[in-house]
Amino acid sequence: MSAEWTLVMETSVPQATLLLACGDEVVSEQAFESERSQEVDLFTPLEALLSELPEGEKLSAVVIGTGPGSYNGARVGIATAQAIAQAHACGVAGLCSFEGVSQLRDDGWAVGDARRGSYFFLEVKDGRVIGIPELVGPEEMSDWLSKAKGPFVTFETGDRMKLFPDVESGTSEAALLFRSWRARSDEERAALFQKDLEAYYLRAPHITKAKPRKK
Repeated sequence: MSAEWTLVMETSVPQATLLLACGDEVVSEQAFESERSQEVDLFTPLEALLSELPEGEKLSAVVIGTGPGSYNGARVGIATAQAIAQAHACGVAGLCSFEGVSQLRDDGWAVGDARRGSYFFLEVKDGRVIGIPELVGPEEMSDWLSKAKGPFVTFETGDRMKLFPDVESGTSEAALLFRSWRARSDEERAALFQKDLEAYYLRAPHITKAKPRKK
């Protein structure tokens, strides 16, 4: 029986990480810094990682962190994951990147700037994201933070969360995404393989309709 090889990719955060595992054992890891050029920076460490796959072996699964984070990073990672999965004839699944945060291994809250004058919070329980993001204004966010129980973790950098001193910075790691993946049942993994793979949206995508052509 062939070994169960899994590739895990997290490219939606600046501190990108990649992991190759056999069963429950991590075989090799790669990391690289990338802010806006993931489509260039990803492939050298990815090639090095996949070279660790024994000759004749194929991946059984590809798992990708889908954000919310760098939209470009998530999209590059998703497209690459899909191409690799197709080449290996295996399933590909996405996990919310907050399942890869060390501060949220148990219970807590993912929070961040949702732009357009709003913020979001998203529950993490037993290391898994629960439900969908709730969007609120700055005053509502402050009120909610004063009443909720942390930790509160964000991927934001700079001053975007300066109004909320109780929020701490975090990042997502492929190793913890792998932990979350392996904790799921076979049925849960199969269901994730069936879901459409796309970047994690905080709100429905804004689509501008094309203007009708002048006659």
